[in-house]
Amino acid sequence: MHLSLTQQCCFWTLLLLLVSMVQGENKTSSVNVKVWNISYHSPTGHMLNWAIKSSQDMNHLISELSTYVNKFYAQGRGFNKRIIRCHTSSLSRPKNEEQAQNIESEVLLTLAHTLLQAWVDALHHLWAEMADKLGCTPPILTKALEIKTINRNLLESMKKIACKAKFALGGNVNAPLWSELERLQSPYRDTRYFAFYNLFRCLESDSNDVEMYLKLLKCRMLKSRC
Repeated sequence: MHLSLTQQCCFWTLLLLLVSMVQGENKTSSVNVKVWNISYHSPTGHMLNWAIKSSQDMNHLISELSTYVNKFYAQGRGFNKRIIRCHTSSLSRPKNEEQAQNIESEVLLTLAHTLLQAWVDALHHLWAEMADKLGCTPPILTKALEIKTINRNLLESMKKIACKAKFALGGNVNAPLWSELERLQSPYRDTRYFAFYNLFRCLESDSNDVEMYLKLLKCRMLKSRC
C-alpha cells in the first residue's frame, strides 16, 4: 500500500515526536547522585585510595594468570568461540561506566561488595585446583593466593567504607553462588581447561567492574576529577 505525500509527512512527524518524547523521558529519569564532602586525607579517603590500589593490583595479577592460562591451556582449542557463562550474570548492574554514573553511591558500593563476595569460594578452589589439575609452579600459585587474599581484604575494606559513609551495605542483594568446581576437577582435559579459561574471563570482567565502581565512588566522595 502506497502512502500519499500528506500521509508520509504525518507519519514522519509522528515518529519524530515519539522519539523526542522518549529522549525526554530518558533525560528526566537519570538519577541525581549524591556527592559526599569527605576529605582526601580522612580515614575514609585513605581507605578508598587503598581499596582502589588493591583492586588495581588484583586486576594486574588476574591479567597475568589469565594470559598464562590462555597461552598454555587454551591456545588452539577454540575456547574463544564458545559461549562464556558467568555465575554473576544474574546480577542487575550497569553495563558500562556511562550507566554507572547514574547509579547511587550506596548501590555502587553494594555491587562492588557483592561481586567480591561472589568470588570467595571460586578463588579458594582456584588456588587449590591450579596446583592439582594444571600442575602450576609455585610462582603461579603464589599469584593465585595473592588474588584470593586481596579479595578478602577488599571485602573488609568495603564494610569499613560503608560504615564511615553511613551506607546500608548489602541491602537485599545476595551474592550469586559459584558452582563450577566439578568442571575444574573434571577427568576430561578439554572440559577442565575450558572451566579455567571461563573462570578467568569472568573474574577479569567482574574485577574490572569493581575497580570502576570504586573509582566512581572516589570521584563523588572526595570530589576528585572523574
